[in-house]
Order: sequence, then structure tokens, then C-alpha cells
Amino acid sequence: MLCTVIDIRGDYATIRYDITNVESEVAIALLPEGIDLGDRLIFSNYEFSRI
Repeated sequence: MLCTVIDIRGDYATIRYDITNVESEVAIALLPEGIDLGDRLIFSNYEFSRI
């Protein structure tokens, strides 16, 4: 599932899933290192990775 990082606050990032437009908060520790606003990610097998 494709998603986009839309906000970063402290230890959490808000991501928006592209297909459903649902927003969710995710701990930064679960995201790839060096994540930034606007980064596109793939969520697969309960892991996030960069496109």
C-alpha cells in the first residue's frame, strides 16, 4: 500500500494512505531512517520502506 508522510511531530509521523486517504500516526522508529515531509513509502508485510 502506498502512503505519503504529511506531518512529523516529535516521535510520531502522520501518514496518508493513497488509496483510501486515511491518515494515521506512526512512530518514527517504525519508519525508514531520515524520513522527511512528502516522502513516499510502501507499507508491505507490516513494514514501511521508501519508494
